[in-house]
Amino acid sequence: MHTRSLFKNIFILTLITAVVCLSFKYILPMVFPFIAAYLFMRMLFPAINFLIKKCGLPVWFSYGSVLTGFFVSASGAFILVIWLICRQLQLLINNFPVYYQLYSSLFYNCLEKCCNCIDYYLSVQDGTALNFANEKISVLQTGYIDKIVNNAGQIFSGCVSVFARVMMLIFIIVISMIILCRDMDKIHNAYAKSNFYKYLHKIMHTLKETGLGYLKSQGIIICANWFVCSIAFMVIKNPYFILIGLLISLFDALPVLGSGMILCPVGIYYIFHNNFAYAAILFAAYVITIFVREILEAKLLGGNMDILPFFMLVSIYIGLKIFGIAGIVLGPFAVVITRTIYETFSDTF
Repeated sequence: MHTRSLFKNIFILTLITAVVCLSFKYILPMVFPFIAAYLFMRMLFPAINFLIKKCGLPVWFSYGSVLTGFFVSASGAFILVIWLICRQLQLLINNFPVYYQLYSSLFYNCLEKCCNCIDYYLSVQDGTALNFANEKISVLQTGYIDKIVNNAGQIFSGCVSVFARVMMLIFIIVISMIILCRDMDKIHNAYAKSNFYKYLHKIMHTLKETGLGYLKSQGIIICANWFVCSIAFMVIKNPYFILIGLLISLFDALPVLGSGMILCPVGIYYIFHNNFAYAAILFAAYVITIFVREILEAKLLGGNMDILPFFMLVSIYIGLKIFGIAGIVLGPFAVVITRTIYETFSDTF
């Protein structure tokens, strides 16, 4: 009897997991703009209610002023960040030949020393290992260059397609938010009268405290660490401070790894080059990112995710395999939704 119950629970959990993953894979891309619009409106509702109830302003003016302020500030920040990233990408592309030559010479010097050691310990003729390595590197370089040249048009059209889809997504979200100004109350009334309200409300409340709380906290932490790391690299006069700060903040979002995997080696590099001021700045930035993550996670999330780091890493890896780069977020979120649905209906199984 106990074994039958165990297999039944495993089957139900597997079924829920499959439904959630398939929904994320095929349904979420279609409804994401409308979910995002609704969440943005929920976020802006306290300000709208304040203008209506506390300030006594007309409803149309309250909605219009809040939405206008949100659109202007969000678009301004978005354009500024994209402009800075594009400027630094352009600078990186222009300086790429210089960097390529510099690091190639450094790489080949290290390669030559390693190959000389291999020749010595294997008692072969000097230059044997180096010639073999140079042949393999030449084949790899030729293959990658040919692939890039042959696929240049496809890469460019892919970038244009992604840009067009992002702009269409933003447009749909904006239009949906404007329409929701009139329909929010009707949607809430229809939701409250639904026969599924009892179960949906419990699931949505749990998701708000866990899954959505996780997304919100991770977004705030990534932005905060992006700011800290960008300031640190700007102070040490790195021309790519925005790009490097973004890379480190995204890397820090992965479990176990953290920003120290990048900041500490670069800091040690500056110590070996007797630039202790730059090293101190980077180590200080590392300490700040640790405090930012620990404090904000405790404040915003409060440990409600209740997923061990090992299982968090597993969920991110599986999410990457199923959903691509979006799996970094969707993987843990799918785990939370699956667990929430199972716990909500466990009494009825």
